[in-house]
Amino acid sequence: MNVLLLSNPRVMYAMSEDGILPSAFRKKDEKRGVLTVSLTVFAAICIIVLFFADKFNEILSFTIFLDSIGMATSAATIFILRKRTKHLDGTGIYSMKAYPILPVIFILAYLFVGTVIAITDPRFALIGTGVFLAFLALYFIAQKFKHKA
Repeated sequence: MNVLLLSNPRVMYAMSEDGILPSAFRKKDEKRGVLTVSLTVFAAICIIVLFFADKFNEILSFTIFLDSIGMATSAATIFILRKRTKHLDGTGIYSMKAYPILPVIFILAYLFVGTVIAITDPRFALIGTGVFLAFLALYFIAQKFKHKA
């Protein structure tokens, strides 16, 4: 939990810098360097999760299921990035041992974890899928408005 408290608000901040999230997520307390909006939004999301789950293992199932989706899709982007940067192969800029075997094993491991949770705790897998799809829809809506502006 500690790593989530530290990393997720910073991810929101970075996404704001990249233009994926609104610029409000870049707001910091100048004196202390605290990411006020990102941390507040993340805390609100955590509180909402607590309303859906009243036991620690339920909260864990929900968050691990969402993490498995996020980690598997994040890892899958290596294939897209490799294809887009094929012209950099052999330049020494990046290399990965046992490519593509290791990313595939990583992705399959997270898909396995997500599948086990979906089988053992289908309610939280459905809620997690709904949350993921809702945020994915928000992303595409924000991108559509961004391109119109």
